[in-house]
Amino acid sequence: MIDNGSPLGGLCRFWTMPDCILSVDIGTTSLKAALITETGKILAFKRLLVPSEPASSVPALLDASVWSGLLADAVASFKQSVPEAFVEAVCVSGNGPSLCSAGGSAFLWNTKIPSGVSENVYAGKSLYIPRLLAYKELFPKLWEETPFLLGSPEYLIYSLTGVPVTILPEERFVPAYWTETELLGAGFSKTDVRKLPDFVAPASLAGKVSREGALNTGLSEGTCVFCGAPDFVVALLGTGTVVPGTVCDRAGSSEGINFCTSVPVKGENIRTLPSVVSGLWNASVLIPVSGARKDSAPKALLQEFAAAIDSLRAAAVNAGETFPDSVFMAGGQCLDENWVQAKADAASVNIKLSNCPDAELIGDAILALFGMKKFSTLQEAASAIVKTEKIFKPNASKAF
Repeated sequence: MIDNGSPLGGLCRFWTMPDCILSVDIGTTSLKAALITETGKILAFKRLLVPSEPASSVPALLDASVWSGLLADAVASFKQSVPEAFVEAVCVSGNGPSLCSAGGSAFLWNTKIPSGVSENVYAGKSLYIPRLLAYKELFPKLWEETPFLLGSPEYLIYSLTGVPVTILPEERFVPAYWTETELLGAGFSKTDVRKLPDFVAPASLAGKVSREGALNTGLSEGTCVFCGAPDFVVALLGTGTVVPGTVCDRAGSSEGINFCTSVPVKGENIRTLPSVVSGLWNASVLIPVSGARKDSAPKALLQEFAAAIDSLRAAAVNAGETFPDSVFMAGGQCLDENWVQAKADAASVNIKLSNCPDAELIGDAILALFGMKKFSTLQEAASAIVKTEKIFKPNASKAF
């Protein structure tokens, strides 16, 4: 790598090579990666399965180094399929609340906890404190030896850069993470509290790919690494659901219909959380295990989807918010276009699809480009990058 003096540590290269962001999202069962240009074009995509851990009487820990190995496989594939691409930066997102020691012992968010463990008696709002309690109780030696604990995307960022951080989606999310006061009140010591790296915002520059990170993944040493966010946050960015009056349907193994608002709204089955954009809110209706129900009980699921849209629309009216006539859909379910059409018919809304069903990866690209100051706001970046490829209009005769 030849540093040309750019603050991003750029390379001397032919100008015909397209600049792109390497977006990486760590899922529960897979790691997804894509090369995405600053106009939103997908140059390459790869989905790699995470090996499952054997069952154990004690909750199993995943070796988090597997994520670096899968990223290395993706990078090698991209070098072969798009050799002319130039990676300007990397951005990493992932699920949570998972916890990884500095040595890579990962306690995943969905790992079941035996009865009697402290996690089961925690009654606060934090999603992380119960997992921290369980990690300390179940794996005391690992807890004692590790200098810090990281989330899943933060661990991969650390593997690439050597810099430990904690990504906080927005200041209003602090109660879902932790404060020192609450940690101490839950029984942690000040030494324990120091194991948790400081909060940084999405799109923050975490660091640059180290020599070790480059050797482990095939990325160029010195490439900038930006902080993504939790997967649901980057998916909202990747569907443009960061402007009041926009709606997206994240439909994979489970489903969430999300509505961006300028004020908190209330309604039946609606959960309202802060948006990643300061001052805005995200109202959502969750539909569990919809991926399986799509095949086993499609009519009931369509009715539930239509009811969710109706509930959000009614909440919008009551709050004086504008509800759109189009929903942006992402996730594995949008690969079945007959199903997408059925949802449009059921809820009497237009459904829009992009060129990338994995909206998390588009969201990562948005954060990296915003972090590189190529856009002045996240909304501006989303407007430029999120592309509508197809629109499914409802057939009134097939609505419920």
